[in-house]
Amino acid sequence: MARKAMHVGHQPGPVQSPCDAAKARKKAPDSSCPAVQQACRTLAAAKEETRHYAAGLLAYGGLLFAAGAAAWSLPLLFVVFTAVCMPWRAVSFYRQKWVFFLIDFCYFVNIATAVFLVFLPNNAKLEAMVYALADGPIAGALVAWQCPWVFGSGEHTVSVLMHLLPGLAMFAHRHFTPSGLRGWRGIAQHAAHLLQGHSTPTGTVPPLAYPALKLLWLVAAPLLFYSVWQLLYFVIVRVLFRSFILSNRYDTSYTCLARRAAKNDNFWNRLVRRGSTTRRLLVYGGLQFLFTVICCTVFLPTYFSFPLAVAYQVVKVVFPVYYGSRYQMTKVPQHTFLRGIQVYHTVHADMQQQQQQLQQEAAEEVQAAAEAAARRVAA
Repeated sequence: MARKAMHVGHQPGPVQSPCDAAKARKKAPDSSCPAVQQACRTLAAAKEETRHYAAGLLAYGGLLFAAGAAAWSLPLLFVVFTAVCMPWRAVSFYRQKWVFFLIDFCYFVNIATAVFLVFLPNNAKLEAMVYALADGPIAGALVAWQCPWVFGSGEHTVSVLMHLLPGLAMFAHRHFTPSGLRGWRGIAQHAAHLLQGHSTPTGTVPPLAYPALKLLWLVAAPLLFYSVWQLLYFVIVRVLFRSFILSNRYDTSYTCLARRAAKNDNFWNRLVRRGSTTRRLLVYGGLQFLFTVICCTVFLPTYFSFPLAVAYQVVKVVFPVYYGSRYQMTKVPQHTFLRGIQVYHTVHADMQQQQQQLQQEAAEEVQAAAEAAARRVAA
């Protein structure tokens, strides 16, 4: 029996094929390793950024295609954009404590443009005022604030479109949109035609309409609209909700622009930030008002000249793309480098902690073994 047991115990193991040996050597990396976990997170972030970049490029290409192939559809495209992006932006800003950005001037102009296009599309007076606001200070902010169109960033893309689309929609509404696609009735009628297989809107483009008092509706009315908004913004941010904003650390345009100006430390920063708080607010509000006057003045020739209006729309697209390319070539590598340093320090700290934990466990095992040996000797 002892010989038989010895014979059974020394049976040769199964023959391992080269494929089985290769599979045994090819083991999955330890998912508990900090470096592997960080690599997985980096890969997931890269995939997410790829999707965002593809979506940004599709938005850019789709806008150019619509402007070239069906310019009459731009007002409808803007209305759909407003209906989708406004609620999304509200939810996103609420989560990040940016909710007071929703009362910025660009949001008021976007809503005013959408209301005009849907409910009052044939009012020449309101058309002049809204067009001046959309293609005046809102479009001018693309250049003044150097808004970059970063295709891989949803926030940048939406911000640029909120400054670009209102004026572009008003331009297309004035020169290309037929009567059968104006207002909510025209939109509903066109949707019914689409269901029937007819994609071209009905009607013809109405002749250009001008208000009786041009300077009143092209200059005075937009400036009055801006002044009312500025007063409303001051009351909300600096009076009614000031303590709430400070106690809960909410961000506003005032604080954001102040940080940006202090970082650049240019002439405008030194001009605005001198003196008391009252003087700063007055100088800041005066500069904003002067900027609005200049933008409305630049807009006036484009209102009366179709070639100038076309050139202005091209400029509005070129500058954000240039700023976005500059951002992509300078800011993104800097952010990637800083992120790499942060990841290195994080992984290094995690690996040191894991190594210390393993050393502590090994020391505990050695101590337990020593204690067990001491008990055996004592016994």
